[in-house]
Amino acid sequence: MSLDDDTTLVITRMFDAPREQVFDAWLTREEWQAWIGPEGIWCDVSLLEAHVGGRYRLDMHMPDATVLPVSGSFKAIDRPKLLSFSWGRDGDPSRQSLVTLSFKDRDGATELTLRQAGLGSASERDQFGQGWNSALNKLQRHLDQERSR
Repeated sequence: MSLDDDTTLVITRMFDAPREQVFDAWLTREEWQAWIGPEGIWCDVSLLEAHVGGRYRLDMHMPDATVLPVSGSFKAIDRPKLLSFSWGRDGDPSRQSLVTLSFKDRDGATELTLRQAGLGSASERDQFGQGWNSALNKLQRHLDQERSR
């Protein structure tokens, strides 16, 4: 993990899958729902309008039975290179951030860089870092399952 500043999260991960497949896992409702959210948290993706200006909404079902509603809109979609969307607690404009994903082909594998800007503090950045790294672990397992089918 590297940092652009004290509150910007940057994570780079390699996936043993073509970048089109990794990209599409973010914009296909059934696929996104299969892996989004940290390990131990189930997410229901109730809305996914996969176009610039389109919105999404998901409910994160926490282990203690609380539900965190998350929503945002797509700012940029350039398949299979770039994806950008706002991310925040549904209905709370003060808690919005911008997630930008870049996908680079590395000899049939994919280098994914996730950048999340607009987080309120270094502590919040670190919490999101733990959550995204956990979710990306789930994405790797999802891609492995898809490949074995």
